[in-house]
Amino acid sequence: MSETVAANGSGPDVRSGGCLCGKVRFTVTGPVDDPHICKCSHCAKRSGAPFQWWVGFPMAGLEWTGDAEPTWFDTYPGKTARGFCGACGSHIAARDYGDDTVIGILATALDHHDTDPALVPTNLNRLAEAAPWLAQNDTRHATAG
Repeated sequence: MSETVAANGSGPDVRSGGCLCGKVRFTVTGPVDDPHICKCSHCAKRSGAPFQWWVGFPMAGLEWTGDAEPTWFDTYPGKTARGFCGACGSHIAARDYGDDTVIGILATALDHHDTDPALVPTNLNRLAEAAPWLAQNDTRHATAG
C-alpha cells in the first residue's frame, strides 16, 4: 500500500512505517490523536533517550503489513505494553490494556515523520520527570542546520 497523507482534509489519511530492518511494517489509517513528547522514566530507559515522540491512531485503522508483528513487553504489567521488532529491536508502538480504540505509534517509526505537519507535538507529558539539563538553554554545542 502506498502512503497517502491528506494534507487538505480530503481523501484517506493513511501513513506507513516500520522498524529499521523492515521485518515489522504497518499502515495506520485515520486521524492523528494527541501527538506528544513523553519524558517518563519508562520511555527514557527503553529508548536510551531523554524522551520519546508518540502519536495516537485508531486501533481499527492499524494493519501489520510486514513479515512479522511486534514483540510486546509489559512496561506497566497489566496496564501498558510496548511493541518492538524482535529482530532489530526498534521501538514501534504502545497499547493500553482495556482500551482497544487507540494505538500509540512512535512518530519516528513512521516513514515520513519529519515532513508530516499533523505529527507536530502539541503536548509535553510527564515534564516533572524530565532530565534537569533539558531545561537549560545552552547553545555552545549547537550546529548550523
